[in-house]
Amino acid sequence: MTILTQISEILKEYSFHLEEVFESEVPLFKHIATRMKEERELVFLLPAFPAKSPSPLKTLGQLPDLGEVLALQNLQKLCDRISNIYSPGAKIIICSDGRVFSDVVRVSDESITLYQEGIKDIIQEFKLHRLEIFALDDLYPGLEGNELRERLLKQFSRPQEELRLLVRNQEDHKKLFNGLHKFLLEDEIALNKFSSKNQMAKETKERTYELMRRSDAWSELINHYFNNQLRLSIHPYHPEHDKFGIKLVTSSSKWATPWHNVTVKIKDRFELMHLKDALKLQVEPKMMKDKYAYFEIAEF
Repeated sequence: MTILTQISEILKEYSFHLEEVFESEVPLFKHIATRMKEERELVFLLPAFPAKSPSPLKTLGQLPDLGEVLALQNLQKLCDRISNIYSPGAKIIICSDGRVFSDVVRVSDESITLYQEGIKDIIQEFKLHRLEIFALDDLYPGLEGNELRERLLKQFSRPQEELRLLVRNQEDHKKLFNGLHKFLLEDEIALNKFSSKNQMAKETKERTYELMRRSDAWSELINHYFNNQLRLSIHPYHPEHDKFGIKLVTSSSKWATPWHNVTVKIKDRFELMHLKDALKLQVEPKMMKDKYAYFEIAEF
């Protein structure tokens, strides 16, 4: 088995439904092969870890909890396993995109800052040396909040109408739109006690287009400044897509993220689920190192 095949098999473990996919069919694996020929370090980019969902039905608060710890440790393990068989090594640059979307998803810039600091603290505390954090703040020092977002959109966004056409005409964009709209609507229902569901659905639909515009601009910025490095994603893209979707908490049966969920320990594995669903189970609140919250199924 070649080193490329070994790396491909490792990456498949972090994804879904790739057991029958051949190495040559996945664009990411082709890009890895090119870099291996040049004996270059494998640098992966992962837009992720924005901020906790503001919905009180999904999360426990605005700070990282055990879910983030597990996810970051899994990413470190991924890089370690690749580096053990490929001497130039591997690392992941986490492009923390919370500042890009904060006003659209109803999260304050103060909460974004606290969350980003919490992620950096986890990386330092657990010595996750193959992980780096990049945020909009790093690119434009001295600017804050709306100024940062305005600079991003001025330089890298495209008209929203282009995205509307893509959503109407391309299946991948339609699925992404529906998934993002579902998230926004769920949070809005939990936060908004005055509007009807129809009103909220209409309003969040417009915000979803803006969310996609911001996401597209952020991707363009990343491509511009990082020279099209190896792209990972938290979304389950088709294997032939340039972005390779990975699960952050590999033991969870769901394709889910820590910032939209809480973590529940069930025997020897961890599941990500919304807080409201976790509380329906016989769970006990726990803390790891007195600061990383999670739940555990009560034993009788």
